[in-house]
Amino acid sequence: MSRSRALDALEQQMWALTDVQPFDVQWQIQDLTASGVRTIGAGAHIQAASFSTRKVSVLLACLARVHRGDLCLGMRLPIAEEHRAGVQAGIMKNMAAGVELTLEDHLRQMMITSDNICTQLVFEAIGRAAGDPLEEVNRYVTEVGLTATVHREIFPRTGELSWDHSIEQMTVTSAADQVQLLGALGRATGCEGAAAQLCITPVLARFAVGLMRQIHTPRLGAETRSVDFAEKNGRGLRGLSQVGLALAEDGGPVAAAAVFAENVPAELAGGQPGRVAAYDLFSAVGRAVEAWYTGDAAPAAPGQVQVASRGAVTGGVGRSGQVPRPWAAVRALGTAGSGSRGVRGLEHRAAQSHPLAGAGKLLAVLALAERAEHQPGLSETAVEITASHRRRASNGPLRTLTGELTVSLADALALVVSTSDVAAALAVRDSLEGHGLRLESEVQRLLDQLRAHGAPLPATRVMMWEGDSAPTGDLIAGETSPQDLVEILARLSAAGGLGSLAEADAAGVSAGAAGRVLGWMSQVFEPAGLAFALPGCGPRGVPQWSLSAAEPHATEATRGWASVLITHQGADPISGTVACAAAYVPEGDASSGLPADVHGVLGQLGLEAYRAVEGRGLPQS
Repeated sequence: MSRSRALDALEQQMWALTDVQPFDVQWQIQDLTASGVRTIGAGAHIQAASFSTRKVSVLLACLARVHRGDLCLGMRLPIAEEHRAGVQAGIMKNMAAGVELTLEDHLRQMMITSDNICTQLVFEAIGRAAGDPLEEVNRYVTEVGLTATVHREIFPRTGELSWDHSIEQMTVTSAADQVQLLGALGRATGCEGAAAQLCITPVLARFAVGLMRQIHTPRLGAETRSVDFAEKNGRGLRGLSQVGLALAEDGGPVAAAAVFAENVPAELAGGQPGRVAAYDLFSAVGRAVEAWYTGDAAPAAPGQVQVASRGAVTGGVGRSGQVPRPWAAVRALGTAGSGSRGVRGLEHRAAQSHPLAGAGKLLAVLALAERAEHQPGLSETAVEITASHRRRASNGPLRTLTGELTVSLADALALVVSTSDVAAALAVRDSLEGHGLRLESEVQRLLDQLRAHGAPLPATRVMMWEGDSAPTGDLIAGETSPQDLVEILARLSAAGGLGSLAEADAAGVSAGAAGRVLGWMSQVFEPAGLAFALPGCGPRGVPQWSLSAAEPHATEATRGWASVLITHQGADPISGTVACAAAYVPEGDASSGLPADVHGVLGQLGLEAYRAVEGRGLPQS
């Protein structure tokens, strides 16, 4: 089939994907393999709130000033306290004020983790070079030919918006503008003339594409095999978007795509959060573009991870194979004096021992938080994250930094909890060993303390630091069970003032340590696993405390996937009912599913746990 006819087939596939959605979809795709420009799309010129997709044009406007010599990528910009106010997106909000990064590293975090502290500092750098930074970025987008994009704010405070907010005072763009900009960027990577039209060089264009290939939350490219995507996401209260540049195996651009999902309901008729349906659509679009380019058969529609209807949780058939049913334990904690109870129907092999596989960081950070309660100054111990740590890191946003970074132990642990950052975890190990602390001994002391307060924890044992051969950011290696993890979560919740306050004194965890760990668990960068499908989004999501999980683009797990979740119902966490859940998806062969498939099945379990304590779900015993 000719490329032209294949593009016609892709257009039909896109109509099939978008027409069935319970929300509005505006999209455009541009073929970059042909000498002429050919695009397909629907509603592509409608203005929409851009949210973080705006950062593509901010990045290029900044690089244009670098090309002119007005800015230097090596200039250092410190984070001040005022930059942290109201920030939801990114990882720098978890660090104390005073951390200093280069402009290059601020650009990296702006694009990779969508960090809004770093974005503010990029705007400040542009302002140093050109005066009013918004005026400069708007001048740039006009110069490069965008007609629907208007930058009106440096930092959009999404948490202050209502669902029916106007876009009149917000930064806006369109699918067509984003495709035009990305198509120009793709051509600029290999052509001086095309780069000059964007006021940059091919080297800077390739730098920009390289940043976008490392996005921490890929959607278009989350499930593609032979096509990679350099992409950027946008997230609002009622709208989600994903824009990207499809790249062949040699890195050459083959297509530009932009998809805007608008008026996304918080919850669909079947109970699935609307944002999860939008994520599924984005992944399906990425697979459709891949099939168009490779000539393969059109991919199936989104929603292939088949989970049971409300009231039961099984495994699922993922896009890459069968996902086993999770081993799981769920417990509901009532108000003061009402005790706790298990939730029937959700538990499966709850007492079965399994590798920590992502849950090790819970034991590690709780043990260190307990130690810090009795050792003043420990939390402020310096942790230096070096180039050596970054080279050994296979995942986590800090592996992309170019300079040394020194943070406190508390901030490093917050990064491990919120992002599973391997570089931070390795640096924590080196810092503790330099101060004569052995983490496995601290964790064993915590387990002994919990057992002394009546927690049996029969399946939990700690063996060693997580090894250097394939570290995952879990800090320690060992074994546990869903039942043991739920016991620890219940005691953490009680000591931290959630749920059954009458049990707080017997929890075996100090209130100070519990408060600190729950604070870290409430700031997970991209909720996944059991938290993946909880209702709401960002500041309007249901209360949740969890641990970071495998990155969506990670390769197959070697020890399976473990996930934990605390959530609650009620006007406040003290008077409401709290659910503690833990689950493990066993290790399997190459047909065990992608992380995205695993998170889909775990997310269904977490949603059922939330519904159960809400009173809409399963009976309780």
